[in-house]
Amino acid sequence: MKIALIGSRGIPANYGGFETFVDELSKRLVNDFNHDVIVVCDNEQRELNRGKEVLDGVKLIYSKYSKSKNAILYYYDSITLALHHSDIIYSCGPAGALFGYLVYRQDKILITNPDGLNYKRAKWSKIVQKAFKWFDYFASKNSDLVLCDSYGIEKYIKDEYNPKATAVIEYGAYPNQFIAVENPKVESVLNRYNLIPHKYHLVVSRLEPENHLEMIIKGYKKSSREYPLIIIGNKNKYYNKLKKISNMSILFLGGVYNSDELSIIRANALDYLHGHSVGGTNPSLLEAMASKNITICHDNNFNREVAKDGLFFKNSDELDMILSKIEEQPNRYSNQIDELYKRIVLYYNWGSIAKRYDKLFISMSKND
Repeated sequence: MKIALIGSRGIPANYGGFETFVDELSKRLVNDFNHDVIVVCDNEQRELNRGKEVLDGVKLIYSKYSKSKNAILYYYDSITLALHHSDIIYSCGPAGALFGYLVYRQDKILITNPDGLNYKRAKWSKIVQKAFKWFDYFASKNSDLVLCDSYGIEKYIKDEYNPKATAVIEYGAYPNQFIAVENPKVESVLNRYNLIPHKYHLVVSRLEPENHLEMIIKGYKKSSREYPLIIIGNKNKYYNKLKKISNMSILFLGGVYNSDELSIIRANALDYLHGHSVGGTNPSLLEAMASKNITICHDNNFNREVAKDGLFFKNSDELDMILSKIEEQPNRYSNQIDELYKRIVLYYNWGSIAKRYDKLFISMSKND
């Protein structure tokens, strides 16, 4: 079976969630399940890959457009390229479905992953937010299947657009290899960032309003704290606002792009604060669970679906109380840590995720 994965910037993963997902899924579909898989990469990835045509058995083809600079043209070009190489086209993001008629004409199958509730992201203008609603509409009407990464997203798609068909397959994560590890590499990373093991609260997030960072900062500041709050994320315009409401115990480290360094920081955090509210299954939350962090989430249906045994806050007062209890007696949360880690091992693991995709693609193949 020939499968094309479009809509990410490409592989190997150098950016965000879609890139990691495509990287993990594509190589497993090829090497574990013997599928013929291509990944369409944008022209910036071509430069990074130096035009490489195969990676871990996955065939790479390149668009002439950049996803970040010309997203709609990138999706159009990706669809037209994929049609020549595949039976099933899987689009990461709803914009690919704008060109679903091209897939239909050639009797191919289009599966669309709509991502999260992009229309709710505060960084977008009203026009762009409305465009994302239209993208979700076209994804529902032009796709053979809308494949969601959480049941919360699936419910939204069903209630709003009544698509032909939906299904749910989440993302995966690896158990953090640096849990309880003491060696010169770990010590070097922690020293570089002035971190003491298990004596800091951690946030790893894009600095965006919908990730409730203002609520997290206010909750942290409500009481005297023994440990600092470490925030990892790109410094953008919103950072300036967050910095103004912070105190000396709140440290912004900027982006940490080395995966081992970030894993070491995660593995040695006392807890992880997760404020995301407009996505489905969030990779950063999975990484926290896989790092055996005490997991504290903004209370919404997406986060409760993933972190069933975690701690949840609706406002800064609730977060204040949770942080105070954790600093007083962190060992009381060992059962929660173990249960969330077990969910990674037994359910949110890449091997299981790939197996579910294999079954899905086989069931949808028009060549069977």
